Amino acid sequence: MANDTDLIAAIYDASIDPTGWDAVVKRIAEATKSIGGGLVTHRVDSAQLTSICNVDPFYAKAYVENYHKISPLAAVAWSIGPGEVRTHSYITQTDSYKASAFFNEWARPQGWADIIAIGMSRTRIAARHLRLPRSRDAVWVEPAQWRLLETLAPHLKRAASVQELLFRAKATTESLGKAVAAAGFAVFLLTEDCRVLFANAKAEDLIRRKIGLFSERGHLAAATPVLTARLHALAREGTQPRRGSGDIGGTLELSHGEKCLPLIAHVFPLAANRAVSIFDIETAAAAVFVVDQTAEFGAQIQRFATKFELTAAEARVLVEIISGNGLVPAAARLRVSKATARTHAARIFAKTGTERQTELIRRFFENSLPCLPPHA
Repeated sequence: MANDTDLIAAIYDASIDPTGWDAVVKRIAEATKSIGGGLVTHRVDSAQLTSICNVDPFYAKAYVENYHKISPLAAVAWSIGPGEVRTHSYITQTDSYKASAFFNEWARPQGWADIIAIGMSRTRIAARHLRLPRSRDAVWVEPAQWRLLETLAPHLKRAASVQELLFRAKATTESLGKAVAAAGFAVFLLTEDCRVLFANAKAEDLIRRKIGLFSERGHLAAATPVLTARLHALAREGTQPRRGSGDIGGTLELSHGEKCLPLIAHVFPLAANRAVSIFDIETAAAAVFVVDQTAEFGAQIQRFATKFELTAAEARVLVEIISGNGLVPAAARLRVSKATARTHAARIFAKTGTERQTELIRRFFENSLPCLPPHA
């Protein structure tokens, strides 16, 4: 049992560090007295063979390039469920199989009389297995070896799921990181209870220095209970799946010093095509964009103004809105009448297809993010 436990731990280690699969495959092959082993991924029109143990590279390459297309066992791959252990002896011991080109040109030269497969994952487009070739002297698996495979099977299934989640998280985080870095703002993605799913470098810096926001056991919090409660209320609104448009969201002023202008935090749900999740692709996320009023973000304003054909005067009003100022203070700061400020705002709304300041702010920040790849 101790060895089984150690091997199971190694399986989960490999899900985090894929370089560990080589050793795992070798240990399972040796423990079951198999000729060798490998991780095989079948797709509709291709195959991939990795982490191979005692498999001639020539034959591994031949399988990937050609023999998976004519293998009588390939179709079986799609019928093996994750966590299932299956021998192929009901095929490999038949006369038709032994007469096939696959057996005579590929399997027999390697001394393979049978193959055991353990399902690891299966989707509409791919099926992944651990495959263990058996020799002519060990076609039938001893009971203790079979029990070991049945013990390991659910862990191989979970490890494959963990690896997929981590791969997705890594890909999503990296693409998000590049996008939000280009945007130049501090950005958080939150669950409904303000657990931080993602924070870019600027956001992490705010938390590290406790400027307006801080982390409380992995949950985002503000400087006062009142602000924290408001932040949580906005996050709950932002994670409602059916609330992907309109003026849902809000703005917070986050104080970070007596002589400093407050940070402006805009909280809203991401549009459906930009919803990003780290551990579950269907998990809704609220986005928090934090603006430092003393920082320069003219490049983002200019890109937005160019895209929606805003005039210079309209762009200046947009800056005031994004910075958390109402139209009346904006008019005073820009030295224009209130009516002129309202006119500019109305034209911005019309050009951007928005109706309210909250919706406009959301549109601005969403357009500040470069297009994310489809899997995000």
